[in-house]
Amino acid sequence: MVGCETHFFFAEMENQLNKLIFGFLGEKGYGIIDMIERGERGTKVVEIFVDNEEGLMLDELAKLNRDLNRMIDDNFPVNDISKLVISSPGAERPFKYIWQLKKHLGRILEIEFENGEKTEGKLLEADEESNGILMIEVVNKNSPKISTGEIRAVNFGDIKEVKVKISFSK
Repeated sequence: MVGCETHFFFAEMENQLNKLIFGFLGEKGYGIIDMIERGERGTKVVEIFVDNEEGLMLDELAKLNRDLNRMIDDNFPVNDISKLVISSPGAERPFKYIWQLKKHLGRILEIEFENGEKTEGKLLEADEESNGILMIEVVNKNSPKISTGEIRAVNFGDIKEVKVKISFSK
């Protein structure tokens, strides 16, 4: 029975730790985009990807890392985490929430719909209030600077994956 009690203790501690992490970041105005845990108890690495509507600066992320690690050490001197890292999602990760798109107005998006259709378009509007509708100006996939002239309303709920198109051309 000791094994059961130990498992319950660590499960409850992990639950309290998650509450602390989510509460801390939520109070600071950050949304958690993803949380990845690797490793075993005692050597666990936790990566937390956060975002906000304004965008993230490196000094902000460094301060979040310091403050959250200090808070965890103060509240959970014995825990499973050997390393906790807070980072921004990066350009290669798809957007999970419509509010993430607001800071990318005017940029070209690559959109894959749940039905398999794919399109690219310049983001004109990202409106959470009107049932999560994006307004895009559809562009030529081979030449994203050329508009097709079509303005399209896209329901965010119909999107499987959406990313900013990374372009290295001038």
